[in-house]
Amino acid sequence: MSRRKEHFTPRPGMGDKVQMYVCGVTVYDYSHIGHARVYVAFDVLYRLLCHLQYDVQYVRNFTDVDDKIIARAAATGEDPLALSARFITEFHRDMQELGCLEPTAEPKATDFIPAMVQTITKIIDNGHAYALPDGDVYFDVASLPGYGRLSGRSQEDNRAGERVAVDSRKRSPADFALWKAAKPGEPAWASPWGRGRPGWHIECSSMIAELMGDVIDIHGGGRDLVFPHHENELAHSSDAATSSSSSNPADFVRFWLHNGFVNVDSEKMSKSLGNFFTIRDVLKLYHPAALRWFLLSSQYRAPVNYTQKALEDASARLFYVLQTLHDVDAALQASGHAAAAAAAAASAAAGSSSSAADEVPAGVGGELLAAVVAALLDDLNSPAAVSAMSAPLKAINDLLTTKAGRKSPKRLQLLAEYQSGLLASLRLLGLAVPDLASCLEALKGLALARAGLSQQQVEERIAARAAARVAKDFAAADAVRVELSAKGIMLMDSPEGTTWRPGLPEAQA
Repeated sequence: MSRRKEHFTPRPGMGDKVQMYVCGVTVYDYSHIGHARVYVAFDVLYRLLCHLQYDVQYVRNFTDVDDKIIARAAATGEDPLALSARFITEFHRDMQELGCLEPTAEPKATDFIPAMVQTITKIIDNGHAYALPDGDVYFDVASLPGYGRLSGRSQEDNRAGERVAVDSRKRSPADFALWKAAKPGEPAWASPWGRGRPGWHIECSSMIAELMGDVIDIHGGGRDLVFPHHENELAHSSDAATSSSSSNPADFVRFWLHNGFVNVDSEKMSKSLGNFFTIRDVLKLYHPAALRWFLLSSQYRAPVNYTQKALEDASARLFYVLQTLHDVDAALQASGHAAAAAAAAASAAAGSSSSAADEVPAGVGGELLAAVVAALLDDLNSPAAVSAMSAPLKAINDLLTTKAGRKSPKRLQLLAEYQSGLLASLRLLGLAVPDLASCLEALKGLALARAGLSQQQVEERIAARAAARVAKDFAAADAVRVELSAKGIMLMDSPEGTTWRPGLPEAQA
């Protein structure tokens, strides 16, 4: 809560154990690119902590009972809990597509109702909450002098009606629900105050306490959760609220991390503006690894601006990296370094796993990985981590394509070292793919779809360009290149002929 960078070490007496909790989704619809931003960012942090040999307990919850879930279920005629279970499955599919590792645990709110009732009872007993005759229970914000420490809001700032409708039954408009009395047709559970369901904020606090203990190292989520969600979690998880003997409230979280918003063409993403995109919307035209690359192009605390140009750029850069790796593999195979190539293939196939057990690459590969790790250690600076691969990629292509590079006495050794370091770096960022050739073909197929072209049409245009060049009609040949470039199809000439790769459409460059 210092609002500045601090050095992270595990808690004294905890050895190498690190506990991280990230607020999960309310499962009433398909996940959007804002969700992707959250879980890709914290997936990279999880991978980094594992790479550093920490024993990480990573917990990410599901809110599976909520006003939005109940409203959607009523609209669709589904049972609310069946609807939430369906969207949990869909969420897992999206996370798998994005290459996010599975957390240690993914608790559902409805599995922890008794724990929530117990926590609410403690808070009431300690004088920080009150029950109304109808069965609603509210946290008494005025009873906790430190309320607002996380968000920087004073109690006077919490005006009525900002987030919820004014409720005259409450002692203060700022008081928030811990327990909501049952309404007809809604899911409900037994409690000392009558049947009902938990409020949103108490869910995370109770699951953290049950699964992780009184204090955790890292609590993450989107910036929109700072207030009211995380502020309210902090309020009812403090010693003052849960311990009658406490006169000096202690924080239950050592480090709060909040990622920035996703904007669309520099405007806030919202359904009302018609610029709302689910993860699946994006993946119809862009590869999951390209979306992940785009999300990592901004430091996690900064806003990221979603544009077609940015996605095209991410796709082109990803293709360049993977094609380079593919070319290195081919060079090693052709030179008899089959063992190195096979090891690289096995390493790539393990790309979805944590990098905790990776061997440190040798030579220049080790230097590359060290630069990527150093960038991530600086407040998870993913843009710098991605940029750290640029110079090594150029060096690799020099070794592959230039006369001096091909004659280098250490060429094959350097290629193998760079390959190892690049693969380890991509794994750490969650960008490694299990099969290079298949991914390259998928990237090309998606580029064709965005361009509105078929492979045959591109080949016909390449053939027409070749014929024009033979006829020395260079204007016509260049017109083909310009035409395809405008659609994101970049032609690559070599002694073996002309091939193509995805590129940034010339109009957007």
